[in-house]
Amino acid sequence: MSINPIELLRQKVTSIILNNPDGLGNEKSALLSKFYPIFLSILDARPDLIKKLNDTTTPSLSDVFGQNEQAKNGLLINLISGKMNTLEAEKTIDNAISRSLAVLTSEAGNDTSSIIHYLKQHIDSIHSHVPAWAIAFLIPLGLLPSSFASELDFGNSIEVTVNKSYVLWSFIVIVILSLLFFVWFLI
Repeated sequence: MSINPIELLRQKVTSIILNNPDGLGNEKSALLSKFYPIFLSILDARPDLIKKLNDTTTPSLSDVFGQNEQAKNGLLINLISGKMNTLEAEKTIDNAISRSLAVLTSEAGNDTSSIIHYLKQHIDSIHSHVPAWAIAFLIPLGLLPSSFASELDFGNSIEVTVNKSYVLWSFIVIVILSLLFFVWFLI
């Protein structure tokens, strides 16, 4: 059995990124730990992104979000913690994207179908690490299928449903927070 892709990326990508002692090691580690399951879930849902990102000289979060700056910044705001700002978070994630693709290619194989097959072997574990806010945020953007929430197994204790108005309001709140964040930095 192959290693879980989240753990693989933590071992091979995070360790390289944290080699730069800039005082943000804990924040970067936390950021990447939150980002990996989201990124892997997006790749699983949108296999076309694997080729697109691999064909790009320096793949970035903007490429994942199709140049949708509001969505990209909404994700960053939800991922950051501590004294890390969104610019540093984006730089860290952009660095991690290209390294993650190289590690996935090395582990699974060079073609998209091999990477998807590898992700599918661990998809339950990957999906279990995607936070609920990310699911509500990414489904309306088309980066996760609408069936994603119903595929998750939270046990028999709760039932997962994605109310369309809840998703819409979650997205609106994130966009408003993103806009407020930008206005705050412009002042």
